[in-house]
Amino acid sequence: MTKQLSLAVNLGDTETFDSFIVGENSHLVHRLKSLLNQTLNKENQPWLTFVSGEYGVGKSHLLYSLCHKAQSANVSAVYFSFKDKQQYSPEVLDGLEHSQLICLDDVDALKDSQTWQIAVFDLLNRVKELGISHVVACANGGPTSLELQLADLASRFAWGVSFTLASLSDEGRCVALLTRAKQRGLVMPEKVAVYLVNHWQRDMPSLMNTLNKLDEMSLQQQRKLTIPFVKEALGL
Repeated sequence: MTKQLSLAVNLGDTETFDSFIVGENSHLVHRLKSLLNQTLNKENQPWLTFVSGEYGVGKSHLLYSLCHKAQSANVSAVYFSFKDKQQYSPEVLDGLEHSQLICLDDVDALKDSQTWQIAVFDLLNRVKELGISHVVACANGGPTSLELQLADLASRFAWGVSFTLASLSDEGRCVALLTRAKQRGLVMPEKVAVYLVNHWQRDMPSLMNTLNKLDEMSLQQQRKLTIPFVKEALGL
């Protein structure tokens, strides 16, 4: 018996379209937001969207956002990261073609398993044949750069509409930090966000993990989030 896939109901509450800093990605975000309306209205549309982008730019955040939006719109949705594939049998993909929205994350992680590649290839074929689903797949590189033994799978991913998710500017990173701090009920002066962006790891996962750490430390020590406190907490 296979395990159930991660559904929208299991996703964190912070990764939504409201908390996603769009930056230079307005066209992509608009398309993803419109997917559910097109699905509900059964409009003629490409059945696959492929999103590429370097580590930490927010690909998973967008997939989580889609699943949250699908849940609120009563659209059946499923999310699966291929980084977790060792915990499952490829048979877990059986029947997913009956979901209206299928979010496939970390497609790069398929490169070390031809068995999983075949299973995904079969799923995409079933999706195309049945015609009731939209697939959104994410990877660090585009379909032609995937290191897959199964060339036909790479070609299937290339059948869809492809986008590259641009990284945030420094200003965008600051806005993202301030937005997440506000969600956590943490008072973060803008100058502290600017300091972190200029003096700490620049990828968003690292910045967000650091924000969580600073939040916990400020609560424990009953101190405000200031630049001297950040320097002390991070050893800068």
